[in-house]
Amino acid sequence: MNIFLKYSNNKNCVSALEKIKEILNRYNHSFAVSENDAKKDDEKVAKCELIITVGGDGTLLSMNRQAIKYNKPILGINVGRLGFLTAIEGNQLDDLCSFFDRPEEFEIKKHSLLKARVNNSNWKYCLNDIVIAKHMFSNTISSSVYCNDSNIGDIVCDSIIVATATGSTAYSLSAGGPIVDNDLNALVISPVAVHSLNATPMVLAKDKIITIKFDEKRSQDIYVSFDGENHRKICEKDTVTVQLSNKALSIYSAKNMGQFAKVDKKIKLR
Repeated sequence: MNIFLKYSNNKNCVSALEKIKEILNRYNHSFAVSENDAKKDDEKVAKCELIITVGGDGTLLSMNRQAIKYNKPILGINVGRLGFLTAIEGNQLDDLCSFFDRPEEFEIKKHSLLKARVNNSNWKYCLNDIVIAKHMFSNTISSSVYCNDSNIGDIVCDSIIVATATGSTAYSLSAGGPIVDNDLNALVISPVAVHSLNATPMVLAKDKIITIKFDEKRSQDIYVSFDGENHRKICEKDTVTVQLSNKALSIYSAKNMGQFAKVDKKIKLR
């Protein structure tokens, strides 16, 4: 098997990477390690059969564009704090041997991606969420949220999170949003620090189109980010559109650890 290795550049991940290389050599698997060069890494991913990420969910997220482009599955090894998307813990690397010896103990899950854009710009794709937020010391955001052109809430808050079911255990969860089964193709809207008693998180069906507009009468300092990256400033006249895409990321998970059991275990150990 030809494997591409992507790792987070800290001492724990570097140490785990060396042990992973030893295991791959033991099984006679060829591998290429990320050089943090987009063009070179792209060429390596195109030729591989499996992507292994060593770090946390952020490291795994960083590979979603290339994994989808070349239809490659990802096996995440957690050397971070939580690792909801990873299948193997960095302190239990013998489980990587199990992955090769007993592949029936693992399964590939398809995780739907969001697509989002500002006005008529190119679509950006997100595995976890899109976040619309105020600047650190600025006033709140005043917005109107529409679902298929029907107003479902006028919200004044610090930020609005639109997440996938996968992203429901990320920033949305910390903001009081629900944990949504990964097998559901759903959208989760979670306002943060909302200035109202009747604005609550919402779960919407997969075919819904969410549009967020802003109060043009107020001067607002608004930023948008996609999976925590590509931050950009937008203005009151801009419109943000979000919906589920037909793209999905293939991620390995261990059959003996379901989504809800994993969330319960990792949050308790945090």
